[in-house]
Amino acid sequence: MPRSKIYRSGQVAVQTAQAPAENPDPVIVLPPNPKSQRMLDLRPWLGQGFDAWVWAFATVLRSLIGSGNFSLSTVISLNANGVKHFMPFLIDGPLHFPPKSPSDLTAFDLKRYVSRMKLRYPTGSTAKNNYSALKTLLTGMSEYGLIRTDLDQLFPANPFPKAEIVLSGERPLTHSEMQRLAIALKADLIAIHQGMFDGPDSEAMGVLMLIVAMRTGLNATPLMELSRDCLKPHPFMPNMMLLHSVKRRGKGAQAQSVRQTALHDIRTTIRMDGVAVLRKALEISEDLVRKAPDELKDRIWLHRCGQRGRAHMVACLATSTAPAAFRNFVKRHGLLADDGTSLRVTIAGLRKTMENRLWKLTDGDLPTVASIMGHSPRVADNHYLSLDEDTKAEGAKFIGTVFTDALRGSNLTPTPSGSCQDSLRGAKAPNDGK
Repeated sequence: MPRSKIYRSGQVAVQTAQAPAENPDPVIVLPPNPKSQRMLDLRPWLGQGFDAWVWAFATVLRSLIGSGNFSLSTVISLNANGVKHFMPFLIDGPLHFPPKSPSDLTAFDLKRYVSRMKLRYPTGSTAKNNYSALKTLLTGMSEYGLIRTDLDQLFPANPFPKAEIVLSGERPLTHSEMQRLAIALKADLIAIHQGMFDGPDSEAMGVLMLIVAMRTGLNATPLMELSRDCLKPHPFMPNMMLLHSVKRRGKGAQAQSVRQTALHDIRTTIRMDGVAVLRKALEISEDLVRKAPDELKDRIWLHRCGQRGRAHMVACLATSTAPAAFRNFVKRHGLLADDGTSLRVTIAGLRKTMENRLWKLTDGDLPTVASIMGHSPRVADNHYLSLDEDTKAEGAKFIGTVFTDALRGSNLTPTPSGSCQDSLRGAKAPNDGK
């Protein structure tokens, strides 16, 4: 059974929307986090007639950090998507009598907020993400007694219907796009091994990270937070190793098998498997460990800062810095998508690409694919798997054949689920003619 989220973190419920006596400063200092953000500053919203909301948001955000049920990246996103959109709605929004405090909030106010988000962001996931972030914060306020209205009556029912169809997220790469990407990554990997890579350290680490992402399909944050002892011997397979990662949102450790082979490149003896690439990243960053800040000493993707005045400092690739390294890589090699635009390379896109490839290799075995990728079949179906042009062509050919037979009056036997080839005489069929 999934763990329920606890908002209080051992604190006494707050009965009024006043600044907490122990810490009236609306600046929340953050521990080290993947987004490299140091604080959440709510001071810009003070003095505009809605201070009760500011103190309420500050109280809930602090409690979410202290509870341990939310990662720091999630809390930062709740502030960016929830607070920073809802406060302007209160101050300059369309409401004639906006709620001055959380206790004054009504269902009508939230309906107007949803309408405002849909109007500003008619397509994409922004509107839903902003509403979901606010809903999480309002639920925390209800736990603290700042909102006394029943939440079922407060929140609008299904404000974003069929969101899983509209919110597709990153697009998986096609086979030809993956081939071009792999050729470019291979060229840079050879240059890195030969010490001839012409680029900053951050981009070299970005290349190695992309290769590991292609091999493993890890999520962005677990990949970037891999520890230096993440590789462990496989208990059964001598040519495999276990890659240990931590998914902070699920508070669970994951172990994934990674192949190590003795394959050699044509031009130089370089092993192209995930284990060899990770070991190369560990080798490159070994000398930077002692210079790195304490919170980064156990990370793999360390590099020297390339900014003026900070060249002596050591940083680590994070969700805020890695995309720039990926874009520079694409620009350096002139990689293009199938439609002629610049190729978009992201960790999420590579993860979707791997999941769709597994779907084809397993002949559509959804539970197996979901188990390998570490989520439920429903998540895989709604958010990861997609139809590419080859699959659409195969489906159109099949439908065309069956439809022709149906028009000719042929007796067709319905094919059950599970990709059964012959429901009468197949390996899993009863073989009794029924």
